Amino acid sequence: MAETTLQDTTEKLSGLKLQGVSRIKASLTEDGKIPEALILELHSDDPKVQLTAVTAIRRIRAPEAIIDAGLLRTLVSMLDSEDTPLRCEAAWTVVDIAGGTSQETAQVVAAGAIPKLVALSSSPSQYVADNAVWALANIVLDSPSFRDRVAAEGGIDAFVRLLNHPETTRRVQGTAMWGVSVYLKPWPSRLLAVGRVKHFVPLLVRYIQEAPVDETTSDDDKESIKFAVRSLTRILDLGFKHSDVIKMGPLVPRLVHLLADSSSGAALQKEVLDCIDRFIYAGDCETDATIEAGLFLALLLHLETEDEDLCRKALWSASNIAAGTRSQAHALMDCGLLKHAARILADDQSPLDCRREACWIIKGLSRKLSGDAKVAQAFIDERCVEGLSAALQIPCVKTRELAISAITKLLQYQDPQGFQARESLLAPIQTSSVPQNLRCVRDSPSP
Repeated sequence: MAETTLQDTTEKLSGLKLQGVSRIKASLTEDGKIPEALILELHSDDPKVQLTAVTAIRRIRAPEAIIDAGLLRTLVSMLDSEDTPLRCEAAWTVVDIAGGTSQETAQVVAAGAIPKLVALSSSPSQYVADNAVWALANIVLDSPSFRDRVAAEGGIDAFVRLLNHPETTRRVQGTAMWGVSVYLKPWPSRLLAVGRVKHFVPLLVRYIQEAPVDETTSDDDKESIKFAVRSLTRILDLGFKHSDVIKMGPLVPRLVHLLADSSSGAALQKEVLDCIDRFIYAGDCETDATIEAGLFLALLLHLETEDEDLCRKALWSASNIAAGTRSQAHALMDCGLLKHAARILADDQSPLDCRREACWIIKGLSRKLSGDAKVAQAFIDERCVEGLSAALQIPCVKTRELAISAITKLLQYQDPQGFQARESLLAPIQTSSVPQNLRCVRDSPSP
């Protein structure tokens, strides 16, 4: 679902019994205007003629020409029609205009469309309701001022009502959830106060927990869940307490399940991982909740994916945990994530962004070397030194800086009193190309 306009599909009209609509063909005149014949038909007293005209005008997809011809107010007035197919086509045309330029969106608002669209969102026809919600969402998406105006006139309450109503179709629910996500879009100049949006949280948590995801789930339904997760992430960014979300139910385990389930699809998994990251950033208790939910196993799955962005995001999440408490770092090593990070860092065929995030993991763990023989032994067993040596050759200043910082911690390491490692941590440094690569970095010209 794009954050702009509806696609022109005849499927939207199924069940409306529009005779002859599929055969309508129209185009702008040579000077870019709506044909006069269509304008006359649009103003006909015969609803069937009007329907034919508005459908043809909608299919032309020329918002500027529609406005220049003075037809917008006529189309908006048709939103009050008692003829369901005519309301559907008029609303669909308004969707496209509202999703155009800011000037075109403003014209839709000036024509008085918002209250009519709010009313249409309650239509028993799912196609009419869907078009009404989509048009409102396009208006919300345009600017903070229109966002607030739609909210003031009941548009956002309409989204919530549709999402809470058990008889709302999946199609309309999906569009309403998209509407919520664009309402929560962060406009730096006019951020929403968390008090204005906290009532969304129980709804979003319930939706994410209850919406089914498996091999039979349609892409549209997965996209609706993605918008729900994005909405929750945006509310957390506004300052809603992560601990309060956790108290509402098993949301974190659900997010981890969606991340691990291949049927979720990459787009949903990326959105889920962004949301999980907010819990990791929030504090040690929230991070522990993600670990207890099985996050590490889910992350491991994505270190083998062909989706570079998903792999990078998984490594980024792991690096934030590696910088956490000692027990969190130990859990990360115990599940095998350090081994995979070292492998990715050492592999010159791995994407540079992924190698940099892998280096962040090792750098974060290196800060826990002092007095921790378990971390030291893991660095030896998982061949981290080889990875750090390879990182010194990566054409990325930041990655080399991270590697040098980690190597420095390795050189400063001393065994805890009363403990003797199976192998000296200095041995792999001395036998590797680390000294040579460090000299190359030292002697290379500054960028």
